Amino acid sequence: MQVTDDSVTLRGYTLHWYEAGAGTPLILLHGGGGTGRAFLAQLTHLSDRGIRVLAPDMPGFGKSDMFESVWRIPQIGPVLFEWMDALDIGKSLVGGNSMGGRVALSMASHHPERFAGLIILDSVGLDLPDVPVVNPLTLPQPGYTAGLVYDTDRYKKQTPYRTLDDARELNRGRTTFAQYMDDGEIRLDPDLDLDRLTMPVLLIWGREDRIVPLPYGQALDRELPDSELLIIDQCGHLPHIEESEMVNRAIVDFLERRQLFRL
Repeated sequence: MQVTDDSVTLRGYTLHWYEAGAGTPLILLHGGGGTGRAFLAQLTHLSDRGIRVLAPDMPGFGKSDMFESVWRIPQIGPVLFEWMDALDIGKSLVGGNSMGGRVALSMASHHPERFAGLIILDSVGLDLPDVPVVNPLTLPQPGYTAGLVYDTDRYKKQTPYRTLDDARELNRGRTTFAQYMDDGEIRLDPDLDLDRLTMPVLLIWGREDRIVPLPYGQALDRELPDSELLIIDQCGHLPHIEESEMVNRAIVDFLERRQLFRL
């Protein structure tokens, strides 16, 4: 399926996204420093299964403008709701990796009626004081990728980021993420209420994730009312890239079993 991209003006700023397919809308949100291209494998393959996959560049990332009124991660969700309304997207599925998963959890907590299901990949959703979360911006530049993934050679073969423009967007994204983080601490949306997330939730975690370690996924699985956890061996913080085929199969299986293909 062909992947297209488009943009819309919201609050006087540009929000850009990638899209493929038709049918049930699935919104996928990239991590800090990434862009919507992070989900190229999902855009390409899931769109052949009756799913309309949309992967926005969140404000300040990729080809999207930084929004003047958006300076913390919890403020991203309202912009994305405006974007969904502009595209006339009603009830949908939403998911995300790392920072994008935090945004997805926040959006679903604030407006659970808008989402039939969630797909969360290696994201902080609660506090575990004894299990440190690593801010990826603190990783040393030599070996930065090795801190994110399990197998750097496999990642290099799989990565959707291959051009000079991609590299420039990723560099800009790290600067944007630093602005959102301010003091460097990874914190939850203070209004996040996991009890409101009664929809089916698929949690996907790399067993060797050193950024948001597996205990966060296991704890979320215990706390959420209706969740299931897929643990991928020999995989780090970016399972949608490192093990894209396994992630795609898991998403399709989840949607079929939970009857979420037709909203």
